[in-house]
Amino acid sequence: MLYKKILKHIFVTDRKKSERTDIGRPLWFGIFIGIVLMSGIGGVYHYTGSARFCSACHSMEHEYKAWTLSKHKQFACIECHLPDAFIFERFAYKTSAGMNDLFHEILRDYPATIRPSDKAKNIMNGNCLKCHYSTVEKTPMGKGNQNCLKCHNGLVHGRGLKKGG
Repeated sequence: MLYKKILKHIFVTDRKKSERTDIGRPLWFGIFIGIVLMSGIGGVYHYTGSARFCSACHSMEHEYKAWTLSKHKQFACIECHLPDAFIFERFAYKTSAGMNDLFHEILRDYPATIRPSDKAKNIMNGNCLKCHYSTVEKTPMGKGNQNCLKCHNGLVHGRGLKKGG
C-alpha cells in the first residue's frame, strides 16, 4: 500500500506542484547512490581477490612467484582460498581472513612457512574436488574424507622454507 501512495505522490498531475510532496528526486538519488555503492563494493571485492592484490604483501612474495610457475596460474586466489558458498558467506570469510592477514602483515610476525588453518584446508580440499572430482571419484579418495593437500600440498605454492615471511 505504501508503494501506491508513493506512486500517487510522484505521478498525480491534477494537483498543483506546491500541493504535492515531490519525493521523486530523492528516490532516484537514493537509487543512484545505491548503484554506485554496490558497483564500488563489487569492484573492491573483485580486486582484493586478484593475484595482483595478494602479491602486494611481503609475506606472499614467494607464494605469488611459485603460483606464476604452476599449472594453476589461470585461477584467481579466491577460487582456491574462499569457500564455494553463497556470496555473504564468502564475503564474511574473506573479510575475516583478510583482517587476520593484515594484522600479521603489519606486525611482520608471519612464520617463515605459512601454513593454512584446518578451516582453510577444508576449503581448499573442497575447491580441489570442485574441479578434479571426476579424477578421484573411482579411487579410494572418492569414497570420502579426501585430503588433497596430504600429497599435493606444494603443488601450487611450492615446498620448503623460505626467507622472510
